[in-house]
Amino acid sequence: MSGIIERIERESGVAGLAEILAERLNPSDLQSLLLEVTRRRAGKRSPAELLKDFSTSRFFGVARPDRAALLAWEQLALALSEGRFEPVELSPVTPLGACSVVATVDQDWSIGTVRRGEVVSDPTNVLALEAARLRRAGGEDVHLSTSHRVVRPQNYGDGKMLAHFRLFALVSSGRDRGSYGFEAEALGRQVGLLLEAFRRFLVPVPALRLGYTRNSAPHVDARLEALRAVAEAGSVELFEEVGREAVDGYYAGFCFHIFAGDLQLADGGVVDWGARLTGNGKERMVISGCGVERLLALRG
Repeated sequence: MSGIIERIERESGVAGLAEILAERLNPSDLQSLLLEVTRRRAGKRSPAELLKDFSTSRFFGVARPDRAALLAWEQLALALSEGRFEPVELSPVTPLGACSVVATVDQDWSIGTVRRGEVVSDPTNVLALEAARLRRAGGEDVHLSTSHRVVRPQNYGDGKMLAHFRLFALVSSGRDRGSYGFEAEALGRQVGLLLEAFRRFLVPVPALRLGYTRNSAPHVDARLEALRAVAEAGSVELFEEVGREAVDGYYAGFCFHIFAGDLQLADGGVVDWGARLTGNGKERMVISGCGVERLLALRG
């Protein structure tokens, strides 16, 4: 328990306050309590306080991207997705734990709400939930795409950087075919789309590079062959990222990164989220994403 929580419990005179709220109250009662606390705190705010927060906090600042370039990217991504991915529009909020439970990242990386939800901090996790829902309902292979503005509370050390930005994400989910068959097909589909989109969108076209990391090196690796095929088709350098940390923990044994020179544009790889969400060990999932604002800046 952090020192701040210890101080709050000491000053409030309620020992174990955090445990009472988190463990002893049922979710509905906790929601009702937090809603009442929020209502009372909002009732004490003045217009001047609102304007001050809006003007000074990185969470509320207004972004001013090149609207024409952003629209061009959205239209290009949508056109390239046709026949390959189903474009979907996500809610701004998702169930509490969408990132920390699925991707095992710290819950502090997302902004929780008082209504048992959290603000979307990574669209790939939410696409994974939708893909798992469709797969459990008996659907065929699922390939989804979205462009979504996310909010992340962690401080990156740049006081001018807003806490919200746009991400483009892809998720593919299907049943194990053996010998990395599904993973290879999904990797080729996703990396192929991303490389094509970058070549068309970025002017002048930079020298794109495709790096990969894997925790095992089977004699024949269909995943690697899939990357090699799309790299050769686009005249893109393919290289192993020697020295990068092992991918276990977030990615499940295989991941990739796309660079323009030394600038990373996108990353993705194989994850175990489909199996964990559905409770079916035969489910396979591949994810990827890129920061749209970085693409707009590079486009200039």
